[in-house]
Amino acid sequence: MRLRRLTFVGGFIACLLFAAAAKPAVVSTDQKTGLLLLFRGQSGQIRFINSVTGEPVVIRFRIGGLFRDFSVSTDPLTEAYYTSGTYSLSEAAATEATAALRFCSIGGMSLRLGFYDIEVREECLEVRLLWTI
Repeated sequence: MRLRRLTFVGGFIACLLFAAAAKPAVVSTDQKTGLLLLFRGQSGQIRFINSVTGEPVVIRFRIGGLFRDFSVSTDPLTEAYYTSGTYSLSEAAATEATAALRFCSIGGMSLRLGFYDIEVREECLEVRLLWTI
């Protein structure tokens, strides 16, 4: 009887730990919607070409309770395009935290999110965390 109780408690604790670490998310494009299973501590990045400057932009982030710890890598001209040269794009992005990511691109973009790689072209992409605890 005691062994069954310990097994139940151990299983319950394992389920709680998994639920705390798991970050289910809905990913939607203009064409389809799907479910992703992400985990706290995983990383992600969006890659695209700025349509005005023609230069690559990479936005990196971490998955926690929310998407956070953003950093942006691009050339000085593209950074000035986004900021008018008045602040550091990466420093401003680092303070952000959000439950949803939304991007649109005519030229295409690549999203790497945890174990998943998603490519889209001429459409929008949204990833929304289902719970943010």
